[in-house]
Amino acid sequence: MGEQTKHFYEFDRFRINVPERLLLRDREIVPLTPKVFDILLTLIESSGHVISKDDLMKRVWPDSFVEEGNLTQNISLLRKALGEGQNGHKFIETIARRGYRFVLPVSESSDEPMNATQTAIASNGGQSKIESVLQPSTSDSDVEMSQPSSVGYSTSVFKHYKRAALVALGALALLIAGIAYFTGGSKTVDGSSNVIESIAVLPFVNNGADTDADYLTDKIAESLINNLSQLPKLRVVPRSLTLNYKGREIDPRKIGSELNVRAVLTGHVHRRGDTLSIQADLIDVANMSQIWGQHYDRKLSDILLVQEDISRDIFENLRVKLSVEEKKQLEAYSLYLKGRNYWRKRTDEGLHQGIEYFQQAIEIDPNYAPAYAGLADCYNMLVVYGISSPKEAFPKSKQAAVKALEIDETLAEAHTSLAFIKFRWDRERLEAEKEFQLAIKHKPGYVPAHQWYSSYLVAVERFDEAIAVAKRAQELDPLSFISNAHLGWILYLSGKYDEAIAHCKRLLDVDPNFFPAHRYLGLTYEQKGMYKEAVAEF
Repeated sequence: MGEQTKHFYEFDRFRINVPERLLLRDREIVPLTPKVFDILLTLIESSGHVISKDDLMKRVWPDSFVEEGNLTQNISLLRKALGEGQNGHKFIETIARRGYRFVLPVSESSDEPMNATQTAIASNGGQSKIESVLQPSTSDSDVEMSQPSSVGYSTSVFKHYKRAALVALGALALLIAGIAYFTGGSKTVDGSSNVIESIAVLPFVNNGADTDADYLTDKIAESLINNLSQLPKLRVVPRSLTLNYKGREIDPRKIGSELNVRAVLTGHVHRRGDTLSIQADLIDVANMSQIWGQHYDRKLSDILLVQEDISRDIFENLRVKLSVEEKKQLEAYSLYLKGRNYWRKRTDEGLHQGIEYFQQAIEIDPNYAPAYAGLADCYNMLVVYGISSPKEAFPKSKQAAVKALEIDETLAEAHTSLAFIKFRWDRERLEAEKEFQLAIKHKPGYVPAHQWYSSYLVAVERFDEAIAVAKRAQELDPLSFISNAHLGWILYLSGKYDEAIAHCKRLLDVDPNFFPAHRYLGLTYEQKGMYKEAVAEF
């Protein structure tokens, strides 16, 4: 192989070898498809600057037409390869309705380049990645292996190939060991399998003085049970049984025996204002060892995201072997949770980011009904917050909601989305109320169904019912800023201005930057003729 142009980029723990089209993390090769590598290189070369989606697609696919969904899917693969989202790391920023920007500082270097074989051997202290040794590269710049000369091997060349053969044999041994491990062949010292097939999520402990956070600890545990139940090969103890251990001294081995599970998850939560500190620990009760533990610090508004983070980390440490289809289902569910988290923010950027996550989930699993409902809700909120026109967004919302119900006619989220459209766009009030009631019937604890139904009840001047339904939404999710702010909105629409003002002020004491509360407070001041105060809120 001839001399390559010396060209390298470095950021965080990563190094890009441009001539050989390799991405390294701490000297280990990170496998990337050719197009994902092209996207990374394009973003790196324009680090700190926004690249529009159109420009990015033209540069990566110069000779062919591709849909935007292809770009979105490849960006998602790149983020996953970089480990974005783990411990709060973020490399690529999505700029709503514009494009993407690489946000970390990038440096260029001109060290002596290594060829692909040398890089593979150097990575991991001389142990190569099994993909690098056994799989041919699919990129346009494959490394060509030169044939041995007819003169014979030199001593150095012989040693080189001997070393490469030993590395390949070592990698093969690791692969065999890995197969045995993940198919249940691996055993602990006492002869039990290493694979975790059953788990109990114990009630999380509130370590703070805020008694309201007791609800939060229950909510986190409940959400984790629901998330872990998505794992096909894992038996998860129902919450109705684990609740019996709330407030009791935790003895993991005893609890494991009583519930007949291999692992237990314990957790502690401390709330400070709008910040949560969560410690989660996964314990193997067979040998009383900690499988995994992690501390998380998150904003209260990101509660869905931290639940998804914990669930993902647990998945990765349970040692369960999943099929390709099962992995797809879990990936779609993970993207759905992220989409819901951004949808809750009710901002321009948040709603467009939510749309992107829901579309990614649909690309992975086109029959995943909740993602279509999430998509519909984002389009609905784009209208509510004046970001898109009704004519532009409501038809997209209706199409997505109908598609969701075609897949799952009992999906409460989709009935709620369709009810919203029938109320605000189609003006079919009787049909709208029917859809709201179906949603609450199928899922009585679904908060947005209660929220938006209360808005409907206000519109038909059933004010007492509207306030009662809005308060029910707040009771179902008392720590949600959205459900709390919505109660302020219903109080305002019902003409209870003093109650609305007091309620919104309490919200702003907790989060001064929560703009819906400022909006409702401003509208209420306006109705009371307090124009100076209204202007300040607006």
